[in-house]
Parts: sequence; structure tokens; C-alpha cells
Amino acid sequence: MKRILSLAFFSCLLIFSLFSSVTIVHISDIHYISPSLYDYERLKNLSYKGDGKATHIEDQILDAFIDEMLLLSPDAVVISGDLTYNGETESHKDLRAKLETLKNNGIKVFVIMGNHDTGRTSYALYEDRVVETPAMTAMAGEEHWLEYGYGEAIMQDPYSSSYLTEISDGLYLLALDSNNGSGGTVRQKTVTWMDSALKKAKADGAKVISMTHQNLFVHNPRYTFGYQINNASVVLKKLEAYGVSLNLSGHLHNQHISTDSRMVEIAAESFSDWPLQYGILEINDDFSYSYSTKEIDDESLKSEALRTFDLSTKSKVEGKLEGMEDETKEAMLDTALRLNREYFRGYVEDREDPGLDLWLLRPELSLTSYFSFIASDNSDYRKVEGNL
Repeated sequence: MKRILSLAFFSCLLIFSLFSSVTIVHISDIHYISPSLYDYERLKNLSYKGDGKATHIEDQILDAFIDEMLLLSPDAVVISGDLTYNGETESHKDLRAKLETLKNNGIKVFVIMGNHDTGRTSYALYEDRVVETPAMTAMAGEEHWLEYGYGEAIMQDPYSSSYLTEISDGLYLLALDSNNGSGGTVRQKTVTWMDSALKKAKADGAKVISMTHQNLFVHNPRYTFGYQINNASVVLKKLEAYGVSLNLSGHLHNQHISTDSRMVEIAAESFSDWPLQYGILEINDDFSYSYSTKEIDDESLKSEALRTFDLSTKSKVEGKLEGMEDETKEAMLDTALRLNREYFRGYVEDREDPGLDLWLLRPELSLTSYFSFIASDNSDYRKVEGNL
């Protein structure tokens, strides 16, 4: 018995000694739509009135991102769901073709599907008409992305699109599906399967990072139902029982980090939102890590993304300010634009703002509590350090 334990201990030491530093890039909520499925002007106008995503230039954003990845040459790129605009089969195909460039250059790519990726009704947005277009089913989606995680995994969950895979020697990724036919829940059979996967990782002496689309934690008390995994407490308890201390997610669309005593969760901003930033996770050979965000370099794309984001915010705020004096209205609107864009970016810089004072004088407005919440938090959610 002692000999078996000694061999197991030696095996763990060997794997840890083989581990060298790793760079992982994390993005989420691309909401990519194939250029073949839209008229540019129509989609641009929809983006201006939408939720802030610069979907109409996402094709160019991804091209710029891929160019930067080829220069950075990370060990892996992980994408935590909502790969497509609304599950269009053509969008899935074109996105995979883009990501193949990374794989062909030695960069691993791992994905999970989000609530926008399968099982939906999808449409093409042409200049003069909207036409239903083929949409990806849950089963077809798993097959389509087979070589981007699930199909090349150490272990595959037979009940969902969850999988355990190797990022590098001694470092595994546990990707947990809560969307491919399961409506925001990690299936109970998948939770049971997690035991086998995490025991495998432990036996191999590997550290584990987990990835989900929806969040394990509530990152904003205004956004709970539909944002947090329905059975998040069960999933979190299982992960923490095996010492998993870092989860990568998205879905919320704004950059945020939440923690408890044992887990750090990084929720990435939508990669279609200004300032078009991605997360860089550096894991050192002692399994300490540092995370920071970087904006893409293309200033013209960032400028259009900012215009889109601000027009979206303006369309939601202006109607709340009707009847006010022009000077008051302008000051409150300027503050709303700034606070919202900085909140989504992950850090609010200036809290001494006369425009915010004007909002706080009007508690009856539905957005006042939102802007008050944003301004009350001085944390920088674009960076974090820890140990796996």
C-alpha cells in the first residue's frame, strides 16, 4: 500500500515538474453572424438600437483578433459560449473556418455553446426582407465543433456537450455545458459525471480550470435569473470539493470578477462590445496566475464599436429624461454614457461627477439605482491574480 502511495506521489511530482508557464486567451459572446446573412446598413441600424454589440463589424473584429493571436501565439484560446448571433448554421460554419487559422498555427481552441448557439429560430437580415435560415440543432452543434474541445477530450460527458481536455502537461480544462438542450442548467447526470472527470484530473496530478457560459456567481444583483446557472450552487460545490479555484464565463456581456473564499470567476465582456477587449491569463510554472485584459489594436474598429455602444445607451436613456431642462438632460445623459461604457469595460474611473448627483436627486427614475450601483464600486475587474 505504501509503495502504491509513493508511486502516486512521485507521479504527481513528475507532472508538476513538467509544467511550464502557459498563456490562455479568453473571449466570450462573440455573437458572430455570417456576412452572407445580412445587409450591412440594415444590421448596422439594428446594432445602433440594440444592446451595444457592434455585430455589423464583428467579421472585421474577428479578423483583427486572429491577426493579434498569431503574433501573441498563446497556448490556447477559450471561448465561453454565444459563438453566433442566433444559431445560424452558416454563422457556425464561417466562424469555425476563421478559427481554423489559429489551430493551423499551433494554437489550441476550445469552445462551449451558449444560449444563442443551438435550438433557436434563425433569420437572415437582407435589405428588403427577413428570411428564416437553417439553424444549428444541439446534436449538430456538438458534431460541428467536435475538434474544438469535445471530440479531442480526455473525457467526454455522454449526457451533454461537457468535456475534460488538456491545455498543457499538468493543466486541464473542464468545459461545462448548460445550454445545448438544457436551458441554462448543468444536467444532474453531468454533475455526477464531473466526479469522474475531476477524479481523473486528480489522479493525473493535473490542475483544473473550469469554463461555463452562464455564471456561477451573481455579478450584479439586478441580473440574476437567466444569468446565473440554474443549479449554480450544486456545480460550485462540486468544483470546490476538488479544489478547482478558477472559472471562466461570459453571458453577462460586461467585464466582471466575483469571488468567494475558494473560487474566482472571471466573466468576460462580450467581444462585440467596446472596447473590444480579450482576457490574457498567464499561468506560471508554480501555478500562480495573473489575468489582465487587452483591447484590440485597430482604432477604427474600436471607434465604431464605441459609437454603437453609446447610441445603444442613448436610445435607452433619453426617453427617461423627457421634460427636463436641456442643460440637466445633457449632463445626465453624458454621465449615463460614460458610466455604462466604463462599467461594461470593467472599471469606472471617475465617481465625482455632477451628472451623477443629478441622477441621485431623482430616485424615482428606474435607471438611478443602476447608475448608483455602478458608481459605488471602485474595483478594477480587468485584472486579478491568484493561485490554482
